[in-house]
Amino acid sequence: MYQSLKKIIKGFMPSGFLNKNETLLRSCIAFFYKGGTYQCNLCGFKLSKFVVTENFGSICPKCGSISRNRRLWTLIKDTLKNKKVLHFSPSHSLKEQIQKANTKEYITTDYLGEFQAMKKLNIEAIDEPDNYYDVIICYHVLEHVAQDRKAMQELYRILKPNGVCYVQTPFKEGDNYEDNTIVTEADRLKYFGQEDHLRIYSVSGLSNRLQEAGFKIDVLDYEEDAKNVLGFLKKESVIIASKN
Repeated sequence: MYQSLKKIIKGFMPSGFLNKNETLLRSCIAFFYKGGTYQCNLCGFKLSKFVVTENFGSICPKCGSISRNRRLWTLIKDTLKNKKVLHFSPSHSLKEQIQKANTKEYITTDYLGEFQAMKKLNIEAIDEPDNYYDVIICYHVLEHVAQDRKAMQELYRILKPNGVCYVQTPFKEGDNYEDNTIVTEADRLKYFGQEDHLRIYSVSGLSNRLQEAGFKIDVLDYEEDAKNVLGFLKKESVIIASKN
């Protein structure tokens, strides 16, 4: 139903109108999902079911939040007060909540312009001072970056001592897989899982690279929750990279 409604709306409404009125239109779609079985912890909407997708897990029809961002919010929501936060590629629903979290400073950035953000920072050469941020959110970014080791060094440089960087990418079992000869979109989709991905990490492989950049690593592994009221992914890993 969700995809059908989206196609109908996109079919007769201009894209400019859709962008300006996204919240209103989502509220209209969400009407068909009202219920009490599940709840989105980003917008508070109570629903009968989430919209299930292949790539993003469960989507909230009201605010558009995806599973991984709802999980991340449970991890960070009580830790942001009076903190300086840098957020790469910020989703609207998560960004909206962080803006209400009484941070000392909240900076959003997106290099390719795919997300609405305040800055356009190159993660391989971040134009920010050393030891500046208390919290960095770097979710599903590093797999897109050519010089990922350089990016990790930059994240470490701008993070304050005792600061925390939350990192996640798509993960595979075993070792990292990358091959510089894989350059076409079709081959990247086949081998890395998406047309614009340059590699696919394992949890241990990405953790090792972050450690090489200087980070102390903790990994949170989650398994399926039988009730899963908040619509999390059945299996998920989050890397917490801290700076001593």
